[in-house]
Amino acid sequence: MNNSPVLHASGIEKIYKQGAEKLAVLRALDLQIDVAEQIAIIGSSGCGKSTLLHVLAGLDVPDRGSLTVDGKDIYQMSATARGYLRAEMLGFVYQFHHLLAEFTAVENVAMPLLIARQSPRKARAAATDLLRKVGLGDRLNHKPAELSGGERQRAAIARALINRPKLVMADEPTGNLDEETAAYVYDLMLELNSELGTAFLIVTHDTRLAARMRTVYRLSGGSLHREYLE
Repeated sequence: MNNSPVLHASGIEKIYKQGAEKLAVLRALDLQIDVAEQIAIIGSSGCGKSTLLHVLAGLDVPDRGSLTVDGKDIYQMSATARGYLRAEMLGFVYQFHHLLAEFTAVENVAMPLLIARQSPRKARAAATDLLRKVGLGDRLNHKPAELSGGERQRAAIARALINRPKLVMADEPTGNLDEETAAYVYDLMLELNSELGTAFLIVTHDTRLAARMRTVYRLSGGSLHREYLE
């Protein structure tokens, strides 16, 4: 078994210019994510949580530092190669589900496999299996408008997992859900983490839900600090 980190960030710095002033959002930040890890990042609004997620996902280039995903330094790659690695290794869940309104749940979940040129039959079979796993086996042919908020978010999680990524990054994945549904979605992610061995990195403002993750960091002053939540 490969025990190397799924992701390793070292000395990450991100600076934004505001006129003549410079704002350091991330300062010499380090983070390691191992196989099947569960990490939550909390912090006040505007502290840079989403910026950090974009940098770790290879969507926003840092001003300094290195980032390896599966042992590969992604910022030494071309943008095209970085995109392929991201599609293969990483899954994403957002506060808004971003499901395509004109497609059914099973079509939405199968989409990443179809983009990767897998056969429609195999893609649909894999999507069906994963939707059943997240409790949507009877909602396969429903479009997003016909699903509840919690069901849409479960479909979004299934879509993030369809390529069997090593790491799923989630940005406020329960921000639009009521407390009971949010707890269910977290239960689901932790269950899939255990069953599939997928690592989860979750950015959230909800400290009660963050406390259920194995490791919690607070982003403050551009750096990560270990938190121990009750």
